[in-house]
Amino acid sequence: MKNLDFEAIYEEHFHTIYKYIRLMVSHAQLAEDLTQETFVRLLKGNFRNEAHIQTFIRQIARNLVIDHYRKKALIQWLPFMQEHEQHDFTYTPHDWLAQNEMRQELYEALQQLKPLQREILIFRKIEELSIEETSLITGLSITKIANTQRSAMKKLQQLLGGEWHESP
Repeated sequence: MKNLDFEAIYEEHFHTIYKYIRLMVSHAQLAEDLTQETFVRLLKGNFRNEAHIQTFIRQIARNLVIDHYRKKALIQWLPFMQEHEQHDFTYTPHDWLAQNEMRQELYEALQQLKPLQREILIFRKIEELSIEETSLITGLSITKIANTQRSAMKKLQQLLGGEWHESP
């Protein structure tokens, strides 16, 4: 990592990478370990400015998650929102219960999606990355990203019984 300020890069990207990994693996300690390994590999790696540093870091993180599941030969994918990501708002008990029920329904619906569909929804809808950024990270074509997102959103609509409107 010559000519790059590793500490600044770490500070800027740590939370985003941790959140992505946490959504993919569902376990805080494992997410912390994989996030640290991501930055160790970045530090030891050979970043050549061929892509944006954020894309490069996300590719490392994604590969570590894939390697983890290959080693474990099991797939347990994302909870939609973890407790540490919830904000401290004042709710009435009814609002709080309704929100938790909706979150649980979404979690259960997401568990029924294919792993690639879940990953695409994390990048596109939760992290709000562009199709191009998602394509760079996953190595999939823009068409494949768009088609996978569309099919995942339709499946979620069916599972949740709501209406789905495609957004650009």
